[in-house]
Amino acid sequence: MKTWLVRSSSFLLTASLVLPVLPVHAQTPLAASSQALPIPAQPNSAMLAAASKVKLSKEDAVTLAQKLVPTSGLSLNQVSFRSADSWRPFPEWSFSWVKKVANSEEILLSYTVSIHANTGEVTAYSRYDRGASNLPYAKRISYDDARKQAESFLSKYNSGKAEQTRLYTRDMPTPKTPLNSDINYSFRFVRVVDGVLFPDNSVDIIVNGAGTVVGYSLMWNDVTFEKPAKAISQEEAEKEMHAQAQARLSYLMAWEKEGVDRNKPILAYQNPFSFYIDASTGEAMTLFSLTPLDKVKEPTPVSSKPLPARHTGKALSQDDAVKFAASTFDLDKYELRSANYSEKDYRGNRPVWNLEYGEKDNRNGGYAYVSIDAQTGDIYAFNKDIRPLKDKDTSSTKKIETDSLKEKAAENIRKWSPTAANQLYWQDRSQEESWQNDGDRYTVSFQRYLNGVAAASGSSSQTFDTTTGELLSYYTEFGSETYPSKLPKHLSEEEAVAAWQKEVETEAVYVLTPLSKEDNLKMQSLPSYMPKRTAKLVYRATATPFEQPYFFDAVTGEWRSQSSGKAISLHRPAPSDLKGDPAEKELMLMYEYDALSLVDGKIMPQKQITRGEMIEMLMISLNNGRFYPTYASDRKATYSDVANGSRYFSAVEAAVDRGLLVKNGATLNPDQPINREELADMIVRALGYSKLADYSNMFQSSLTDIAGTKHRGSIVIATTLGIMTTDKQTFKPQAKVSRADAAVSFTRFLEKRGEEPDGFTAIEQVKE
Repeated sequence: MKTWLVRSSSFLLTASLVLPVLPVHAQTPLAASSQALPIPAQPNSAMLAAASKVKLSKEDAVTLAQKLVPTSGLSLNQVSFRSADSWRPFPEWSFSWVKKVANSEEILLSYTVSIHANTGEVTAYSRYDRGASNLPYAKRISYDDARKQAESFLSKYNSGKAEQTRLYTRDMPTPKTPLNSDINYSFRFVRVVDGVLFPDNSVDIIVNGAGTVVGYSLMWNDVTFEKPAKAISQEEAEKEMHAQAQARLSYLMAWEKEGVDRNKPILAYQNPFSFYIDASTGEAMTLFSLTPLDKVKEPTPVSSKPLPARHTGKALSQDDAVKFAASTFDLDKYELRSANYSEKDYRGNRPVWNLEYGEKDNRNGGYAYVSIDAQTGDIYAFNKDIRPLKDKDTSSTKKIETDSLKEKAAENIRKWSPTAANQLYWQDRSQEESWQNDGDRYTVSFQRYLNGVAAASGSSSQTFDTTTGELLSYYTEFGSETYPSKLPKHLSEEEAVAAWQKEVETEAVYVLTPLSKEDNLKMQSLPSYMPKRTAKLVYRATATPFEQPYFFDAVTGEWRSQSSGKAISLHRPAPSDLKGDPAEKELMLMYEYDALSLVDGKIMPQKQITRGEMIEMLMISLNNGRFYPTYASDRKATYSDVANGSRYFSAVEAAVDRGLLVKNGATLNPDQPINREELADMIVRALGYSKLADYSNMFQSSLTDIAGTKHRGSIVIATTLGIMTTDKQTFKPQAKVSRADAAVSFTRFLEKRGEEPDGFTAIEQVKE
């Protein structure tokens, strides 16, 4: 089991950069523990000085904290105090306890607890137990039982926050049955104000497979909630949400794809409901700045036509590339330190020279970097040492107009990367990037478009000093994917909005309003400054949750996983013939992970399971239910009937690599039923006992029909462990396996995995 990361004081600061935390309702301090744990040596004078200003002393705080910590064998080895500041505006005591192996620094058990230094509230908690990984699979708790544990923990240790929050699951998919005991369940209890959710504040709790709370984190603000005199109804908000939705075509890449599909982008529509509706005015607003949402403006190309390349003919040599760099940029104070040539660079699979320069005489440690396409002479990257800008009152300094910088950036592309100019477009993102207008640097970004559609990759960005106009960095890149010469026939924007509309729900929420420019400046200069926060009432649309990001295929009208590109079902239908079946739970497990598919809405328990289905399920289990390795197009298929592109290709190749399959023929016949002997061998190999099974003559067995079988050792192991059943003294090795029997055997395999089989310890050294 992975070690739970202890939440230290420095971590608390990092986390609070996102959402400053303030107690709203003081919590009655926890009752003192009857057993006291020893406190380490006295803290330094600085800690004592800061701690003298809070209501709870170190002794008071540790008394509260140890209510969450058992005393046996633990020692308190760390105490820290954090003063209130602009990022985490309340003082906090933190304590850590550990239990170690005798005469060793190896940690067996540890706890960390943080206490609000004025109210006594528990603000953070974490627990690590090295022995938790030994939990048998069959004894893991369910999601519902874990939820009850989380609710009980919150009520016991912070009843005030329990009364002000509600478990929020709308943004979480229905959890699948875990495939191992090393599982954590996460729960988010969102703050509720006058019946309205405030998602910026919450209590997050993590429960492990044994039903133990191993993580707790409180995020809470002191907020003034704006309550409009008259708010629009949810029905009115939905109507306006649908009227404002704008679906835009774009190409996407499924990042897990490999092989022949690796560079094939998919034409897609992403969620068009990513905005708010102001509850008081009914106007659409951007998600981050809460500014009015303008209609999408058409992007503007850097060049309306293709431009000639800077270089044609023979590819640039190193000397040529260096001359190109010197004629393009001011590099007089630099000297070449290294040159690297890439035949197939990640930027478009192109030949590229990467040149690195150092400042002459190395007086100030300066450097410069230039990247050049060896075939066209296009510049892909340029940057040089950017020293921190001197402290100055930027509010009184005249800045260069952003429109001027945008035109300068476009001209740079036309000069330095001309072959990309007609594919790079500037799109108005002023609403999203309004924060840039007050800074001393400004970044202009361009995106690649093909036939009027945003490409899956390809962009350009340039950063300027807003007072001098100096170019600080330049970056342009294209991906290696290939696109059709013309836009394929596809569904309309209206059809895409209608599809997404069925998958979203509108709900009222409070959201924090952005800090003012003045507050941001004060926070930068005065760490103790704590701005007053306000929250605005808005409506948002939340999409149907799924275990992976997904999109709407603009050509086929299917929902697809953003990671795999495979078609998915956002609403998994329940099998019509499963309820009451003896193997209902086991079959549902395999159905959850798509190892079994429905036939006319039925799971068909007595239908024979195929080799491919069983291999796929075993590989999914060995990869903790996520995915199995993918392979590039040059991976030669092990079996002629499971070629690259087959549903089972990746699972079969991964099974070969892990030793679950041993090639003994040209074909696998993945769609053919698996027999009981084959299933026994696969399961034993998945357990890691294939070498043990080779010593079949060492095993005694009362089974009368396995003497001449190829996998006698595997059969004996699988039946001895109780994973596969027998009919009195017969195993029936050539009998086919039903889906129900396969599901039961698979579940027993999960339960036995990780256990040491009784009776095999004498020859444990031959285990894989």
